[in-house]
Amino acid sequence: MKYLKNDILNIFKDSINDNNFIKGIFSNPTKESSYKKINLKPVQIKEDFFIQFESFVNNKAFHKNEPLADSFNILDEIIDTFKQILIVTSNQEIQVLQNKKGFSIKRKNTESKTLELSHNKQKNYILQDNTPIPFLIRLGVMSEAGKVSKEKFNKFRQINRYLEFIEDTLKELQEKKLIGNSMKIIDFGCGKSYLTFALYHYLKNIKNLNIDIIGLDLKEDVINHCNIIAKDLNFNNLQFLKGDIKDFDIFKDVDLIFSLHACNNATDYSILKGLELGAKAILAVPCCQSEINQKIDKSPTTELKGVLSPFGNHGILQERFSSLATDALRALSLELCGYNTKVMEFIDMEHTPKNILIKAILGSPSEEKLEEKRKEYDRYLQFLGVNPLLDSLLKNYFKK
Repeated sequence: MKYLKNDILNIFKDSINDNNFIKGIFSNPTKESSYKKINLKPVQIKEDFFIQFESFVNNKAFHKNEPLADSFNILDEIIDTFKQILIVTSNQEIQVLQNKKGFSIKRKNTESKTLELSHNKQKNYILQDNTPIPFLIRLGVMSEAGKVSKEKFNKFRQINRYLEFIEDTLKELQEKKLIGNSMKIIDFGCGKSYLTFALYHYLKNIKNLNIDIIGLDLKEDVINHCNIIAKDLNFNNLQFLKGDIKDFDIFKDVDLIFSLHACNNATDYSILKGLELGAKAILAVPCCQSEINQKIDKSPTTELKGVLSPFGNHGILQERFSSLATDALRALSLELCGYNTKVMEFIDMEHTPKNILIKAILGSPSEEKLEEKRKEYDRYLQFLGVNPLLDSLLKNYFKK
C-alpha cells in the first residue's frame, strides 16, 4: 500500500497531539532538500510545548524550538524532501520510505518508552542540587533543605566542575600507582576556600581517603574565617595558614597542589613550590599573566615587533596573546620537568576570561621525548624574545 505526504504528516500530528511522540529522524535527503539530516524531539520550556528541530548543514548542527502550529507547517514542507523517515512513539517505531511511487510504511511494536519533555535536563553533578550538603549549607551556597539559590548556582557549577577535574586526576594518580589510600594536598592562594572545602568533602566523605589539606593565603581575616568553618564542620585534617607560597615548608612529598587565580608570577612560584615538594600532580588556573606582555613591550629584539605586529598594535590583543603564550610556556616547562600536561577550560564563577586550567601529572618521559621538548622550548623562547621568570625558576628541575 502506498501513502501520500499528508498521511505521514498525520502520523506526526496524531503522535504529538496524543503525547506519544518521542523523536523523529529524517535522513537520505532528495536533491530538493537543503539539509543532510534533521532530528526532531519534543521539549517543554517553562509551561510551553515545542518541537526541537536539529538540522544538519555541511556537518554543522542548527537547533530551533518551534511551536506546534509552526512545527506542523515545517513538517509539511520537509516530508517529501527525504527518502527515509523514522518516527519513534511511546510504543512503536514507524519506518517511512519514499520512492517515485510514493511512501511506504512499516510499523514495529516496541516496549513502552517514557516521554521526556524537559528542555534542561538535570546535569549529573558530583554534588547534587536538592540534596543537603553541610559544607555548602555553611558556605551559603544552598539552603538547609539542600536547594541551591539562583544567585549561587554559578558557584555550585564551578565547584562541581572543579571536582570533575579532581575525579579525573585522582583516577590517573591511582592508575599510575602514584598514590595509595592517603593524600597530602596544598591549596595555594585559597581565598574564601569554596573549592578547598569541596575537595575535603569529596576526598574524605565520598572517596573515603585519608587526607591532609592545607589552604595557604596572605589574608589573615580570610584564614581565621576558614579555620572557624573547618572546625564547625569537623573537617579535622583541614587547616588554613597565613603565609607566602615561597616560604611554605610544612609538607614534604606532597601529592597534589592547586592554585586558583594566583596573579601573574604567583602561579610560577606555586609551580616551583610543587616541584620542590615533589608533587605528583599540579593543577593551576592562572590569572593576570602580565610579565610577558610587559617584556614584549620593552624588548627591541622580539619577533612580535615584526611578524606579529598586528597583536602589538592593539593592547587587548597583545594582552590576550601574552596570556596564552605564558600558559603555553608553563605547560611546556612542566613537560620538561617530567610531567604529562593538558590545558583545559575551567568554568569561572566570576565570568572572567581567566578560565584556563593547566593539569600536570608526574610521568616518565623518554630521553628522546625530553630532547624533542627541549628543542621546542628553546625555539619558543627565541621566538618570544623574552627571558621569563619561569625559565630561571624551573630550569634546575628540567630533566636531562
